[in-house]
Amino acid sequence: MDTDMKKIIIPVLTVMFILSSCYEELLFGEGWVDPNPPAGENGPAQDNTEMEPLPDNGEIVKSDIFTAARENYNYYRIPALIQTKKGTLLAFCEARNTEPDFYNAATFPNAPVGSGKDTGDIDLVVKRSEDGGATWSELQVLYNDQHNTCGNPAPVIDQETGRIILFWCWQRYPSKLNSDIISNIPDDHTRRVMYSYSDDDGLTWTGPIDLTPSVKEADMNWYATGPCHAIQKQTNPYKGRIIIPANHRLKSSVDKNHNYSHCIYSDDHGKTWKLGGKTAVGGNESCIVELGDGNIMTMMRVAETDVNVKNRAYSISRDGGDTWGEFKVVESLIDPGCQGSVANWFEGGKPSNTLLVSNCCHKSSRSNLCISVSLDNGANWNMVKQVWSGRAAYSDILVLGDGSVCVMYEYGSGMFGKANPNEKIGFVRYPASIVKSELGI
Repeated sequence: MDTDMKKIIIPVLTVMFILSSCYEELLFGEGWVDPNPPAGENGPAQDNTEMEPLPDNGEIVKSDIFTAARENYNYYRIPALIQTKKGTLLAFCEARNTEPDFYNAATFPNAPVGSGKDTGDIDLVVKRSEDGGATWSELQVLYNDQHNTCGNPAPVIDQETGRIILFWCWQRYPSKLNSDIISNIPDDHTRRVMYSYSDDDGLTWTGPIDLTPSVKEADMNWYATGPCHAIQKQTNPYKGRIIIPANHRLKSSVDKNHNYSHCIYSDDHGKTWKLGGKTAVGGNESCIVELGDGNIMTMMRVAETDVNVKNRAYSISRDGGDTWGEFKVVESLIDPGCQGSVANWFEGGKPSNTLLVSNCCHKSSRSNLCISVSLDNGANWNMVKQVWSGRAAYSDILVLGDGSVCVMYEYGSGMFGKANPNEKIGFVRYPASIVKSELGI
């Protein structure tokens, strides 16, 4: 090899090595093939193995699950977390190859022309943890539909069957690209409601089932499930009902700018689904929790020009989600207008009067992600723990079977310059042994 050629090749190889070390696998490409084809119609027999206790050495467990510019995607958003009957943690999110707004997009040229941050080439992915969130598996792509969007995960465990149910949404790419998932689209809906499930602890999943005709009314325009975990009621009334949080806007000229929260539910373990009631105007992304008295609450992001507050809001249903009561602003839960999550502190397998919320406790900035606690079914709230002081955004909070409290959350500290909340999706678990000292429960 002559001297001139070495002068060219050596610098090029050096740059390639540096890039691969910084960003790991920037292997963008088309044509994903499912490595785990779905099982039969009813899935394999249920594994009723009892849940193994999670590691608890009296220390907080922290880890990063998804990091921007790694594992073949530009960045990751929209976290949702569940624990299976076997004790495995499943962390869902959107893996995005759309244009981010926090680093030079020219460095990652795979974002399709015409895509926005929330629309375009977005895939639904999951990672697993069998050690309480200390380590996570390789990324598993659940649904990839060319440049169309597969997102807004809302998972739930059927505690009676062990089945893992996953609601999510599909959206056509702006250029009306064909779909590998939906064979035909009989109407003009731009957002469709999809349903999938797993019977083997989340290792394999069914092909998506399109439930749009039964759970989305013709006048609904924008429509989103969750994003966060869903619930199954554990007490009467409506014990066993699976309830999925969702939100929508309407097409009509009078209501097109108004936001509503609503729900979807099933009383037969997911064989059939029904559209529940909608809240009063003002609610947006929501999470549902069972209260100690058997009623359910939806805790909402406020996204409404007519409800100009920087707080979270809630509404209570006394009939399992068929109708919702008064829309109430929570003065003690400040919020910049961002998704948040709520969970019940279960005692003896039954819902208690103690609730936990994760959200950005800031009036103007997506930052300062905190845990707040209510000891009286949501009547009063106190911020008890700061999870991340810097830039942060969406989160999901979950109480595990052993009494641990987990938060999966978007955050950033300046990987690409100025800090942005969409740099990473992190995880923290407060083991049962220190929940009282850390959270005051």
